[in-house]
Amino acid sequence: MKNLIFIFILLFPASLKAQPADSLVMHSVSDIISDEAQIKNEFEQDTLAVQQKSFDLAEIEKLKSDSDLNYKQPPSVVETLWDRFKRWLSWLLNSLFVTAATTDIGNLIIYIIAAIIIIAAIMALLKVNAFKVFYSGADQAKQNYSVFHENIHEMDFDKLINEAVERKQLRLATRLVFLHALKILSDKHLIDFNPGKTNHDYVEELSSSELKTGLNELSFYFDYAWYGNFSISEDQFLKIKNVFSDWRNKANG
Repeated sequence: MKNLIFIFILLFPASLKAQPADSLVMHSVSDIISDEAQIKNEFEQDTLAVQQKSFDLAEIEKLKSDSDLNYKQPPSVVETLWDRFKRWLSWLLNSLFVTAATTDIGNLIIYIIAAIIIIAAIMALLKVNAFKVFYSGADQAKQNYSVFHENIHEMDFDKLINEAVERKQLRLATRLVFLHALKILSDKHLIDFNPGKTNHDYVEELSSSELKTGLNELSFYFDYAWYGNFSISEDQFLKIKNVFSDWRNKANG
């Protein structure tokens, strides 16, 4: 009897604890069934009419023919050795200039290179032979006429100019025209001829503005042809002769 009472006491609390767990399980199952029923009820109540739509084939063809909507990549072109060399050269120059620009010496080198390029471009536009400029002094020493060793009062300029024109030596003819103008002014005592003077000195000695303007223009042609070592065309020399002719008429008048 005591054993039965002891077994009953042990089993009674377990039965009490099992009861709430079973009730919780039943409660959760009922909740799930209730939620499913509610969702089913909502779907059954959805009476919205569905409108079926189709694509406009004409609009599709129009869009397909639009070149702005063609996103295909152009075919790749194989890079040639020349293209690779140009790309490498561009990278090399860019690296050099970027590196040089960060130092004072580099900046100086860049300025020198830029100056050389500008001078070369100007000389190319003016058609100047750079090498001829350097050895032009030696060529002028071979000329029969020297700026500082001529006696303009003993020279027959008309004859000398005609001979130079016949030999196509138009630079020499231009120079002789200017010296002839100096002789005319010296004979009229309008200037004091001295081989050590510059062309600007002779122009500044004149008081007449007309004579000064004409002599200054003849001086420009002389410097351009003789010291600048530029060639003179026949048209240019004809213009020089006309300027000199008009200027001489004013000087003799």
